[in-house]
Amino acid sequence: MLILGRADLEALLEPRALIEALAAAFAAHAAGRTRVPARTVMPVTDDGTLLVMPAAAATAEGPALGTKLVSVYTGNGGRGLPTIHATYILLDGETGAPLALLEGESLTGLRTGATSALAARHLARPDSRRLVCIGAGWQAGFQLLCLAALLPIAEVAVIGRDPARAEAFATTWTTRLGLPVRVAADRVAAIAAADVITCATTSPTPVLDGRRLAPGAHVDLVGAFQPTAREADDETIRRTRVFVDQPGAIETAGDLAIPIERGVVGRSHVVGDLAQLVTGAVAGRTRPQEITLFKSVGFALEDLVAARLAYTRAKAQGRGREVTV
Repeated sequence: MLILGRADLEALLEPRALIEALAAAFAAHAAGRTRVPARTVMPVTDDGTLLVMPAAAATAEGPALGTKLVSVYTGNGGRGLPTIHATYILLDGETGAPLALLEGESLTGLRTGATSALAARHLARPDSRRLVCIGAGWQAGFQLLCLAALLPIAEVAVIGRDPARAEAFATTWTTRLGLPVRVAADRVAAIAAADVITCATTSPTPVLDGRRLAPGAHVDLVGAFQPTAREADDETIRRTRVFVDQPGAIETAGDLAIPIERGVVGRSHVVGDLAQLVTGAVAGRTRPQEITLFKSVGFALEDLVAARLAYTRAKAQGRGREVTV
């Protein structure tokens, strides 16, 4: 079995290659050539939950099978430990034999950013140059990395709760992207001028005011994944043409579930999912002045595709550590 850590995954999963692999996988999903059961949520202790996310698919690298294990222990802060731990187990799709054990946080970060970029290919204006990032944490960086790999982004403005953390984030990502990344001096003006706004926060209440969105903007929401939490307010949802990574997001994401429950919009306000976008079953952006929105809650197929691509590249490049099991 091959062990792939964080440094391996960041070196192996080049954003454009991962975006293309995801596009092929979602097309296969639309054709019924994948198996992605619902995520299992198992309470373990008063403060601990285990999430199990299995998937099987035929990929360009061969038949793939695997599952992500995510533990969420809300009391870990008091123990000096991260709240979330994630691990991916990749198996041979033909024999079921174990192939690799992958570090799950980087895998999740990269596949989430690449999925957002794939959606932006269909929903953002192709001339989008100004990107606003709400959030200055781990996932926010992967959003910048992947969106900037696909769109002609020329400048990034960061909005964060902690000024010092936001400044450090801007410095790091200016170097990594080779683009000017700055902390927004005026939050309202930054959003009003943005071509693309990506939100990657842990906020349970809206951080995006829909009144400020400019015609032609694209909104990317990846932070809130529970029915009681949301990053965008009612006006954001009302003004935008909405797409999701998977149909289940309508119930599991508060960004959509809450305004639907309140009667702000109906379920039909969600135009389609990513598989429909990729295959052209549903049109993406239809005019330059349209405001679009993509809501992602995470889909096990994305993890499987990223893991299989990383494994194939690692074997070709001699990366990772082989162990006997």
